[in-house]
This record gives sequence, C-alpha cells and structure tokens, in this order.
Amino acid sequence: MESTAPSVALEQALNLNDVLKNGSILHINEEFEIANNLATEKDDILLTDSMGHPVKSFKDLEEKLSIVDDEGLVKKKIIEEGGGLPLSEEFTVSIAFSGYWENETKPFDVVNENKPLVVDLNDNGLLPGLQIAIKTLLVGELSIFLLSYKVMYGEFGIPPRIKPKANCVFYIKLLKSIITPTLGPINFSAPNMFQRVHHEVKLLYSCGTTLYKSNNYSGAIKLFRKSLAMLHKCRLADENEENIQEKLLIKLYTNLALCYNKTKQPLKACTACNELNRLNSLWNNSKVLFQNAKALRMMGEFGKAGKKIRRALKLNPNNEEIKAELDLLQKTHKACNQTQLVFKEKNSLELMNDKFKQEVESLIQYFKNNDDLCKLTLPCTLNSSEIDYIKTICTRENIFFNKIQKSYLLDKDTISSETNEDDTSCSLFDNDAKLHDIFYTATKVD
Repeated sequence: MESTAPSVALEQALNLNDVLKNGSILHINEEFEIANNLATEKDDILLTDSMGHPVKSFKDLEEKLSIVDDEGLVKKKIIEEGGGLPLSEEFTVSIAFSGYWENETKPFDVVNENKPLVVDLNDNGLLPGLQIAIKTLLVGELSIFLLSYKVMYGEFGIPPRIKPKANCVFYIKLLKSIITPTLGPINFSAPNMFQRVHHEVKLLYSCGTTLYKSNNYSGAIKLFRKSLAMLHKCRLADENEENIQEKLLIKLYTNLALCYNKTKQPLKACTACNELNRLNSLWNNSKVLFQNAKALRMMGEFGKAGKKIRRALKLNPNNEEIKAELDLLQKTHKACNQTQLVFKEKNSLELMNDKFKQEVESLIQYFKNNDDLCKLTLPCTLNSSEIDYIKTICTRENIFFNKIQKSYLLDKDTISSETNEDDTSCSLFDNDAKLHDIFYTATKVD
C-alpha cells in the first residue's frame, strides 16, 4: 500500500530548541504543493500506513514496552528481529516509519519502505526521541516506540495540529545502514568515484526535499544545485552509472524548476526545463510541462505557456491543478491583451494619443498588482516616444525597464538577479521558447 505525503505544510521551518523549550505556533501554508519527485501521490488520497496499526490506549501499551533511555522517555518493543552491527554516529541509515497519536485511526506521519528516509546519525535534524529510538535498531528490525512529548514536540506542542504534551507512538524499521563516507575533497576525475558521489547526492537530495517541505526554497535550491554540479563533474564508468546519473538529473532539475517558480525566478525555471528537454523528460512529462508553462506565464510569454499547458493537459486530462493553471493563463492573457496598445503598422510615425497613455497606465498597474506576473512582454511596434513614455511611468511606479541587447523587459526585479548566478546549464529556453527578436518587458521592484 502506497503512502502519501502530508497534506499540510508550515509557512516557516520550526526551530527544535524553541519547540522543546517554549512551544511554537503552527502556521499552515494553504498553497503548499509538491512536485513529481517530492511526492508523486494524489492529493485527495488520505495518509495511509505501511506498517503498524493504531493504538487505542498508550497506558495499556506502555505495560508491554521496555525502557530505552536513562530517563524513561523512550520505550520500545521489538516486533521483527534484525541483525548486524549496533548503530553509532558513524553510520548513515535508511529507515521507514509510521507515527500515531493516541486513539487515532490514521497515522500523522509516514515514510514508506520504497522511499525511505536517509539519515546521517552524526548530522541531522531529527527530534531527540527519534534519534534515540533509531540508534537502538539493527538492520531489518521493526520496533514500536512510545515517545514522550519531552523528547518530541515539547510541553506546548504545535497548535492546532499537535496538542500540548503530545506523546506519540512510532513504528520504525531500519532498512539499511552504512558507515558514513569519510569527509574530504572528491577527485571527480578519478575512477570508481561515482558510488561516493551518488551517495552524497542522495543525502543532499533528501535534505533538499526536507528544506522544501519546510518552505525553505532558497536552501533547497542550493542543495539541488550542489548535487547537479557534483553529478555533472563526476567521471562515469559504464552505462549503468550513466542511467543512474540521468535519473538523478531529472529529479533534481524537476525540483529546481518547482523551487524557482516558488521563488518567482521564472527564467531559471525555464533553464531547468531546458535541461529536462535535453534529457528527453519535457514533452512526455506533464508535471514538468506544468512547471514550464507556469514559468512562461509569469514572464508574460502567454502563447508559449499555452502550448506547454495544453500538452500537459493532454497527457493528464483529469489533473485539476493543470486545469486551474490553464484557466489562470487565459484570464491573465486576456487582462494583459496588448493588441489594442498599438493599432498602427510597425515603424509608423503617428504620435501617441490619450488612448495609448490610458492603456499603458492600465497595463502597468495591472502588472504591478498581479502576483502571477513577474515579467511582461510589450508590443514590438513601439516607437521611441512611446518607449520614453513607458519608461516615465515605470519610474513613477517603481518598475524596472531593462534593455537586454535588442530586447526590453518590464520586470519586478533587476535582470542581474536572475542572470549572474553561475548555473549548471547554459541556456534559458528550449528551442520553441526563445524571446522575440525585438520585444519589451516590465519588472516590478520588490
């Protein structure tokens, strides 16, 4: 039975020290969404369990458990025996688990065996109770733990989802343990280094998805980009390693596209989608097409966005998220329709009139106040007087009017914020998504 990701996420990451000492208020992010490789399950399916079962009474269960720690805050019973070496902080482990509150029928947290959590026992952000519990396991062992609120979510809990003084039960299975590779510089050109790089990339990827789920998108981006740099540098020994590398690259670029869209960096999202196109994972992947269309829509590239989102809908016709994006694209395109802005032939010397000025005012106000647009393409038939007038309005409204070679961009941020960073890929758009030879766009000032 497959598990699903939690249906809610926090607006800000939790500080474990604050949770344990002072408590914390839980702010739910209602717009939370997870990409293809962060969680592939459907949103409407309830959280399901892969091991264990609900516990009606913690008091009755406690009588069957043995104390693990000196203070009696972690208690345990072995369900399935394991074997191998005892764990220490030198190990990196892969675990699956299910967590339950008392007398509740469904688990509040699940990590399935087919997508285990990878944890470096010397460097992780686990709650103390889970850290203590995991270190008692042997490989293959499945145990049930009763964990005190003192080593979990603290005296105050995290209202409203976690009650004060909330004890909980975890079923935990240790799937694999390895000695954590020795830290030090990697010689990427040396033979037989891919296994070490593969291991470190998986750890970075796991940490990156955790940061994403905590809404720390910038932190997740840094880890995903570091992983990509390592994979691109590493020397491959055979076709098997090449296949493993390609699968990881697809996961990482997909997650990067999502994170860049979350942080309103659509140019970089298109860069990631360009790399996915190179890896043959764009036009056959509805979720990547969705992210590409979203980025293009935020840039005001409505025609190209429409092509991508309709292809995504064709591949996944029942996806409500894709339908909603198509609807948003159509509404935004209609509101930004610039065909009336310039009604004369290109290079016409006709002077601008009051209607033109009103349309410019209306368009820029809409752009400024619309969070769904980061950039906006203006008509390519504007003359110098019209361009000067638009620049004046942009200055008044704190909008950037940037020139890039022959093109002009209205933007909500400076162009350098998206182009100076050292990306692992070299171009911004796939072949069908290049900017016009001459166009004008606008950008908002944060």
